Amino acid sequence: MRTLTKSMLSYSWAMSLFWTKQMANTFIPTGQNPMEKVAAGFEPVTRATVGQLDGALGAAFKAGDNLQRGMVDLMFSMMNPASWDPNRMMKMSADAMQQSAKAAQQAAQGAARATCD
Repeated sequence: MRTLTKSMLSYSWAMSLFWTKQMANTFIPTGQNPMEKVAAGFEPVTRATVGQLDGALGAAFKAGDNLQRGMVDLMFSMMNPASWDPNRMMKMSADAMQQSAKAAQQAAQGAARATCD
C-alpha cells in the first residue's frame, strides 16, 4: 500500500509539473511555433499512457480519440467562413455523425473482444 501511495503521488506531482512546463512553453519564445512545441511534448506522454491500456480500454481510447479529433476538426472548420455554406455544413454534420457511429462501433467491438479474452 505504501508503494502504491508513493507511486500515485509521484505521478500526480510529475503531471502537475509537466502541465506547468507545457503552459510555459506556450509563452516562452524559442524560435519554434509554441503550439507545435507543446503538442510535440504531449505526444510521448500520450503514447506511454496508451501503452498501458489494452483490451476494452485500448479500444475505448482509440474510439474516443478518433471522436475527439473529429470534433476538433469540425469546430475549427466552422471558424472558416467558406464552411458556412449550407451544403458544406450538412456534409460536415453527416461526417461528424459517421465518426460518432464509428467510435461507438469501435468501443463496442473492443468491449466484446475483452469479454471473450
